[in-house]
Amino acid sequence: MWNDPDPTEDRSGRAAALAAFDRSLDRARQARTISDTALAPGPAVHRDHRGAAPTTLLFDLGGVRLDLQIHPRGDHHSLSGLVGGEFDHVDVHVRRSGSTLRLFVGVDGRFEAHDLAPGPLSLAVEIPGRPLAVTDWFTVSTATGDR
Repeated sequence: MWNDPDPTEDRSGRAAALAAFDRSLDRARQARTISDTALAPGPAVHRDHRGAAPTTLLFDLGGVRLDLQIHPRGDHHSLSGLVGGEFDHVDVHVRRSGSTLRLFVGVDGRFEAHDLAPGPLSLAVEIPGRPLAVTDWFTVSTATGDR
């Protein structure tokens, strides 16, 4: 049939676009981006043995702060973060096209995700008694130092 999709066509971009329109988070509060080193690059504080610097992002979640570092690791990336502020418990979820990964958050607010494949992602932060907060979608790419 004429409307049948081409099974050989790459659908990853379409899946990411559909994930961005996920209506289940309509009541979530958008985290405000305070700082993004990919948009305003400056001298890197730390570089790995290949000379690659992490991308750092800082979000305000309404009195709670979310600090992220995205580290290039060849074709994949790792993400480390810190949730800071007044709360008893916090859950952090990495949202990808078609999946969500719940991260372990330590008592000090630190969390990590390893082996992140290139592509768009967003974080959702749940703190009891507060509205769910989500970050903008951002992309980790295979190019060293990009995000």
